[in-house]
Amino acid sequence: MSTFTTLVKTTLTPIALCLTFAIALPAIAKKGHHQEHDGMRKVLSELSLTNSQQQDIRQILKQSREDRGLFNTDAKSLRTELRNLVQSTEWDQTAVESAITQRQFLLKEKALQRATDKNLIWNLLTETQQTEVAGQLKTRKAECDEKHKEGKRKGKLNGYKLKRLDLTEAQLTAVEVIKDVSKASGKEIEIKLKAYKQAERLLIHRTDFNPDVWQALSNEYQTDFLAMAVLKAKTKHDIWNQLTPEQQAAAGEKISSK
Repeated sequence: MSTFTTLVKTTLTPIALCLTFAIALPAIAKKGHHQEHDGMRKVLSELSLTNSQQQDIRQILKQSREDRGLFNTDAKSLRTELRNLVQSTEWDQTAVESAITQRQFLLKEKALQRATDKNLIWNLLTETQQTEVAGQLKTRKAECDEKHKEGKRKGKLNGYKLKRLDLTEAQLTAVEVIKDVSKASGKEIEIKLKAYKQAERLLIHRTDFNPDVWQALSNEYQTDFLAMAVLKAKTKHDIWNQLTPEQQAAAGEKISSK
């Protein structure tokens, strides 16, 4: 039995188990930030928050924004390095794993802070508010999942539609084969990562959030995080190399402009 499994069995309560499929409460962001943040802000805006709750949430998010700034420079550098590896002619597994591992180290610290912030905000809500938020976020998750599936059906690569690159039938067929192979390879990992997400939500929804327990959970799934990230990078690399130089140039312009 894993360390995390032991910890969970001794700490989770029946009430927390009822929230297994509820999405953890993310930070509220200003307009123009990520859509997920806007969605969560909308959910919270529909609650009857007291002035005290609003002030406390604003303070948590203010501190969170300041902390996030410490990671941005290094994270941006690593994203650029990984993109260059993905867009290279030859696949360098070792270099890709190294870049992803470095980035995961940074993101792990950021993820712990994010989980802590979510827990603080969650516990500012009353039980009635928590139940309402959990229900709304579950509904929103289902809607997001459907939009994600629709996006895949339309064929997107790095946020832009493949059809804009005027791919040939042969290219489209090759891309579909690559995606199918990737999906099959990642199926088992996705199941594991869904279990991770559910377990993390349970921890966030506790009144006594324990960073050590979160760390144990994260450590247990590090190999799966790496495997999935490498698989996604390899898939992007393989698709990238199906493109002509002209198509790559057009795709590169769209990516750099984001």
